[in-house]
Amino acid sequence: MVLWKMVPRLRKALIARKPDVVVLIDFGFFNVRAAKFCKAHGMKVVYYFPPGSWRREGSKGANLADLTDLLAVPFSWGEERYRKLGCNAKYVGHPLVERVKPEMRREEFAEQFGMSPERPIIGLLPGSREQEVKHLMPTLIDAARLIYSEVKDAQFVIGVAPSISLEMMQGYLRHDPVIADRLGELWNEYVVEPGARALKPVLKTAQSLIQSDRQMVTVAGGPPISENAWKERLKNQAKVMKKNQEVGLPPLALAKGLTYDVMAHSNVLLTCSGTATLEATIFETPMVILYRGSALMEIEYFLRGMKKKLTHIGLPNILAQKRIVPELIQHDATPEIICKHTLEMLNNFETRARVKSDLREVRLSLGEPGASEKTARLVIEIADK
Repeated sequence: MVLWKMVPRLRKALIARKPDVVVLIDFGFFNVRAAKFCKAHGMKVVYYFPPGSWRREGSKGANLADLTDLLAVPFSWGEERYRKLGCNAKYVGHPLVERVKPEMRREEFAEQFGMSPERPIIGLLPGSREQEVKHLMPTLIDAARLIYSEVKDAQFVIGVAPSISLEMMQGYLRHDPVIADRLGELWNEYVVEPGARALKPVLKTAQSLIQSDRQMVTVAGGPPISENAWKERLKNQAKVMKKNQEVGLPPLALAKGLTYDVMAHSNVLLTCSGTATLEATIFETPMVILYRGSALMEIEYFLRGMKKKLTHIGLPNILAQKRIVPELIQHDATPEIICKHTLEMLNNFETRARVKSDLREVRLSLGEPGASEKTARLVIEIADK
């Protein structure tokens, strides 16, 4: 429902129901106006995660002093800043801390995708919106190819968001003429040594891999329906895989519904900007933050002089108020530059140690698990008053 249609209905419902407390969450453009309406009609207002919570100084949010009964803020410095502005503010911590958890250990994750836990894993997170994926995936594929040419034992896994279909992601890889799939090593066993002895383990492993909807053969399409189909497919792929070997291409896995595992178990993460960067920070995973948009957005970015105005776009850098991890925006997000930063964090011990240490400091600033429960208790207290 469009906003202008929803507002009158929401106001009518609030007046009819007369809640003891209205809890607003983030989305300042809408919720600040909602807070004003609620207070004008005698309702108590708790604002969880108020706009500009990440700011360490300034007068942003001063108007909330008269519009709210309580601010539940996610960062420790936020409580002091809001209190100076006259707000009743309490630090509760960040809700992501209690939500962001992997499902598997590294060994289990690697085994599920035919990878080795001892070899470096490079995670690719192209985003949760189709437009993000459209503008970032080709660059990520080319960056993976360059990284693999320098680190031959590197393994690559693409985190597919729940909002993105496997078919869409498979399409990007299928139409790339030189992308090897995550069964590349298995295909190679058959190419190098054709025959039943090599074919049987290939078939057994491949058939087990396609049983889960979280796993995907990324080049040749959907799984075949019989052993004969597997044999035919192996033969058809022989020449392709041989060519892929010659040009040194990376094995790529698609992991749908396992974004936190991709973050947790990657040695380096190549990720779009947004909440994912803060989630990866909780795992202390070194990352390269990327933003690529349309040609129109590139023009707007240039005309507005955003490169000079923006100090940081990545949440870990914003919260730390310094450049912990690289940020590559628009035309700076090239495969060559991405590869350079990835290799630095992968191979340089001092760089890697510094990045992980700085990310740990940001993680600690998010507080302990339990932010939502703390906020709920505060809401009850306000209601009781």
